[in-house]
Amino acid sequence: MKDLLLIPNILTISRILLIAPSLYLLDIGKIYIASVIITILFLTDFFDGYLARKLEQTSFIGAILDPISDKIVVLSFFTYLFLLHKVHIIYFLLILIRDIAQLTSIPVLIFWKKIIFKVKPKLIPKWGTALNFILLGIISFQFFKPPISENFIYNLALNIVMIISGLIEIYILVTFIPRFYQIYKGTHDTFE
Repeated sequence: MKDLLLIPNILTISRILLIAPSLYLLDIGKIYIASVIITILFLTDFFDGYLARKLEQTSFIGAILDPISDKIVVLSFFTYLFLLHKVHIIYFLLILIRDIAQLTSIPVLIFWKKIIFKVKPKLIPKWGTALNFILLGIISFQFFKPPISENFIYNLALNIVMIISGLIEIYILVTFIPRFYQIYKGTHDTFE
């Protein structure tokens, strides 16, 4: 329990706690205040890992909480944007399936099967999360006035990032499912 009080884990938990106020502020049109909170929220994703390594405060709970936090952030914001018709349904479904599959696997392994596993993400899943955050940033420009969504360059960038991110989501799903099965069966111990 003391690991929850480590600085990197406090940052990770704060990322989850900042979701509701930032979405509320977006919803009531307080775009600039919401943007500041969202920027802080995204920066915690960088600093929690950086500080965990720098301060030598890595922990099992932190290794589990960080990706859970990322998934909750991504699901929350993309659900909100999908409901506003700002995200393509296919991309949203990829995000939804991937994140729900990964989020539900954790309690199955830890609480039901009593399996302790490691989380050591490789570069491509890290890119996937980074592209999700970049895409959220690009889409957030639609909230500002005048709307940028009619700009050709903006739409081109949005579509390119969404396609690349979507392909990475497919790759992650295709590699995650067999790895989950291996960990579940006890033939492997690490999500990569």
